[in-house]
Amino acid sequence: MPAKWNIRRAVPDDAPFLPEIEISGGTAFRSVPGLEWVADDEVWSAAEHLDWMDRAVVWVAENDQDKLVAFLIAEEFENALHIWEITVHHAEQGHGLGRKLLDVAEDFARKSGLDALTLTTFRDLAFNEQFYSKMGYQTLHADQISPRLRAVLAHEVEEGLPADKRCAMRKMLEQK
Repeated sequence: MPAKWNIRRAVPDDAPFLPEIEISGGTAFRSVPGLEWVADDEVWSAAEHLDWMDRAVVWVAENDQDKLVAFLIAEEFENALHIWEITVHHAEQGHGLGRKLLDVAEDFARKSGLDALTLTTFRDLAFNEQFYSKMGYQTLHADQISPRLRAVLAHEVEEGLPADKRCAMRKMLEQK
């Protein structure tokens, strides 16, 4: 039975725990041929997470033992909420916590009057593009990608991510 989670806005005291979640969440890539290196890639430091908290929206999830087990970082751009990072501790993956975090971000975006959610992710992975597709995100074709999302993808390639394995996705929001 999945644990019950408390999702809340991050506070500065959470920052030291977020790199550990990122490391644990990344271990899922060990099973992906050609992307195993992602599991050992550098993660954001506690100081960098504090910076995100200052300039973006960060939510964390605590399990029923008050331990932080996931986070989502998002920032408003072009009348959309862009999801920079969503990471779930390996032990909590597969129980719906990622979906719950995305629901919180979507609710926030709607209440903020935004038109969409956007993100970039790996193509053809069950826990990336396929997961987001099930959540209503659509993979954007080259002619649908805004200059800002194009710049995000280009920066990811500069940072070492393979261009042919990356995509931009968007979920349009209807205001309730």
